[in-house]
Amino acid sequence: QAFAADAPCHPQPVDPGFHEMLARSRVLNALRQSRTRRGGGGFGSPKDHEPAWIENWTKERREGKDSLDWFFRAFNSTGIYEVFLKSSPRFYGFMVWSAIIGGYCWSRMWDHIWNYVNQGMLYAHCPYVYPIPDDDE
Repeated sequence: QAFAADAPCHPQPVDPGFHEMLARSRVLNALRQSRTRRGGGGFGSPKDHEPAWIENWTKERREGKDSLDWFFRAFNSTGIYEVFLKSSPRFYGFMVWSAIIGGYCWSRMWDHIWNYVNQGMLYAHCPYVYPIPDDDE
């Protein structure tokens, strides 16, 4: 009898050397390696390393050397990136709402310029003077 009789759904092997054989098997070794690979940082994980030339390139920081350093410092101090631009849904929402509000402001600006340039020549600028009512009596 190769299996225990008291386990009706999943029969268990009785052979005591089965676990030693499984420990030496290729499947268990592959599982062990993939587990260490997953814990150590696989492709796309935060622990995943870039190629050496990219890591060396990013070590050299441009802080304080750039001609627009004042702008980058001001932009980073606002916190706009952390709040709106870091996550994709917030980024798209920020872009859509910025376009709506920016388009409205752009349109109102040109309306005001048009009114300023054409002052007194537009229908809205000409007051309606009501005629004096005639007395028919």
